[in-house]
Amino acid sequence: MTPSSIGDLTRATSLRQANVLLKSRLNTLTQEATTGVRSDIPAALNGNLGPLAQIETRLTSIAAWRQNATGAAAELAGLQEALGAIQDITSEMGPVLLGAAGSADAATLDLRAGQAAADLRAVAGFMNVDLGGRYLMAGAAVRSAPIVDPGRILATARTLVSGQPATADVVAAVDAWLDAPPGAGGFADAHVPGGLGGPAPVAVGADTIVANPVTALDPSLRDTLKGLVLAALAGDAGLGYTRQQKADLMAAAGQRLSGGNHHLTLLRASVGLTQDTVEQADTRNGAQQTALSLARSNLVAADPYETASALTQTEGNLQTLYALTARLSRLSLTDYL
Repeated sequence: MTPSSIGDLTRATSLRQANVLLKSRLNTLTQEATTGVRSDIPAALNGNLGPLAQIETRLTSIAAWRQNATGAAAELAGLQEALGAIQDITSEMGPVLLGAAGSADAATLDLRAGQAAADLRAVAGFMNVDLGGRYLMAGAAVRSAPIVDPGRILATARTLVSGQPATADVVAAVDAWLDAPPGAGGFADAHVPGGLGGPAPVAVGADTIVANPVTALDPSLRDTLKGLVLAALAGDAGLGYTRQQKADLMAAAGQRLSGGNHHLTLLRASVGLTQDTVEQADTRNGAQQTALSLARSNLVAADPYETASALTQTEGNLQTLYALTARLSRLSLTDYL
């Protein structure tokens, strides 16, 4: 057999190529050991990427649903808190006004009227509750406050009832004005700029869509406003009501607040049901997300034992290459002879 050899340049090129390949292999194995995911997923799945694509698509949808659920839960919690604060006012003021109507003198009635005006401002503030710039009772117009300045509401009501001959007419006028549907020229058109249109529904699951069930034009909130407006008007010096007229207005106001309090309980229950729906949907999504993540991991995960063994072997090969390169670089004719 005729002996053969390779030149120095060819040998150096071969060593560099081997060095590059081993370093690339080492980097790949290090990445797999660190992340636990195979670097070449198509090769690991023999080119069948369909199941993995389906899992990834499903996980993307679930992530979006869970994000929607988080936002919806926060808004519903804020809404529940605001309704609770409004109900605290109605549950307290309803009996107070009914009691004052039957026994209080004119001065006390005026005091209750001032308290009703202050409560009206508080209720308007709670109805304008917002979360991250989104007004929770504004229906579809989430960027606009649903209720205007309560001072304007009282001013409009004062103009509306001015000159009414009897308290029954005053009560009927306030009721009709606040109950008027959008487009009828009543309260909804003048003082609820974003009142038209319900809030947009949000998907929180594959088959679960929820929507905020409350707007500023909900009947329970209108009843609350009726009671507070009537009670505040009773103490308006410009209207010149007698003690009996003030008492009649207070009685009507207390009745409406008591009725509104009952309806607020039902409304809060509706919000609670929506909250429960969101929570259950998010729980289901979380369970599916965990199961799908495990399935994806089974498809793309690198075996830790195989990866560690290959990493150790590659490190040994690289060290051997370095040793061989160092030895060859010290060769000389003198050493050879």
